[in-house]
Amino acid sequence: MKASRPAGWEWAAGVVLAALAGACASQSPSGNPPPAAAVTPTPLASAAPAATPRPPVPAARVPDQPYVGTPRPVEQPYLEILRLKNEGLSNEELLAKVQRENVAYSLSTFDIQKLRASGISQEVIAAMLSSGRAGRRPTPAPPETPTPRGS
Repeated sequence: MKASRPAGWEWAAGVVLAALAGACASQSPSGNPPPAAAVTPTPLASAAPAATPRPPVPAARVPDQPYVGTPRPVEQPYLEILRLKNEGLSNEELLAKVQRENVAYSLSTFDIQKLRASGISQEVIAAMLSSGRAGRRPTPAPPETPTPRGS
């Protein structure tokens, strides 16, 4: 006769019965379960974790930096030109003033836009940009050493 294989449910039932039988056999005669395997202890929640990075401090908790001193007020001589233009001076009078006083106007793009918006001519703005600057002279070339002729 041919040996037949157990059906799927019969095989699963055999595995479960074998596991139960092993569990019953491992109990001591007194009915107490055998001692459990060694379990590694888990740290308490109150214990501080070792070497875990702290989150960054919010900017609101960063103290203000110490006061270093009073900054020097920035001179803005172009405001005088704007004031004079608003008082009614012509562009020719403003140009003469810029050329006469030779003030170094450090104009930003925003300053130039304000000057243009107030009606100051491009000629006055160009004079303001070049005013107060020492004339730049090109560096002279080193003198050439004469080469002896015919030796």
